[in-house]
Amino acid sequence: MTSAFAVDRAFAAIAFKRRLAYKAQWAVALILGGGAMLVSMAMWRELLAGGALSGYDWDSMRAYIIIGFVTATVVFGAADWQVADRILDGHIAVDLTKPVDFQRARAAEYIGSMISTVPTVLVGVLGAWLLFDPPGPATPMAGLLTAVSFVLVFPLAFGLTYLTVLVCFWTKRYLGVMWLREALLGFFSGMVIPLAFMPSWLQAIAWALPFPHFTTTPAAIYLGRVDTAGALGLLAAEAAWVLGLWFGARIVFNHAVKKVTVHGG
Repeated sequence: MTSAFAVDRAFAAIAFKRRLAYKAQWAVALILGGGAMLVSMAMWRELLAGGALSGYDWDSMRAYIIIGFVTATVVFGAADWQVADRILDGHIAVDLTKPVDFQRARAAEYIGSMISTVPTVLVGVLGAWLLFDPPGPATPMAGLLTAVSFVLVFPLAFGLTYLTVLVCFWTKRYLGVMWLREALLGFFSGMVIPLAFMPSWLQAIAWALPFPHFTTTPAAIYLGRVDTAGALGLLAAEAAWVLGLWFGARIVFNHAVKKVTVHGG
């Protein structure tokens, strides 16, 4: 067991260091993400100047936007193409000969690349806090449970990404699949607009999917829109999606690996 975790740490460390080699990407991610956050702040300040909308006033929206920035930076900043490339170029055939679980190794690499986005998150959040002074968590317990939700975002993002990457076994392409996943994630998570602004039937569809747990769940807990029992229920649902995506991906992989193609053969 200890050696297995040592292998996981090694894969994560390699992915982390690989991302460190491209410091310009950090700067670009900070500029683009920070700029988008500032634009969003300005837009919502004007929209909420006349009062609250669907339970969100300017104070709560400031915190909501920052939470959305954190999750978007972490999720969209991870290296999913490296996982897809191993399938598309046939290197997975070599991986299957190694005494290492393919999914677990890719999870370690993916989470290592997600951790490399944390400095960008810290700088962006610090800047937003100094410029906009958003409110703190509704209660100390809400702050703690929000942190738990953020931690669960890491394996949740991998599970969703890995499952969509496996589609490459059939499509032999990944770009369109990635765009579709990111569009659905951005919309149904509440990153674009809070789910509370959507019709009830659309909210029901969103909550039947894992996407709301990337932004709406941590925001709802942080702002105190749910009590402690409600927050624990949301975290339980988030954890259930983590497990469901993990084991669901294993089932899909066992079928998909039969589609491996190397040099056309």
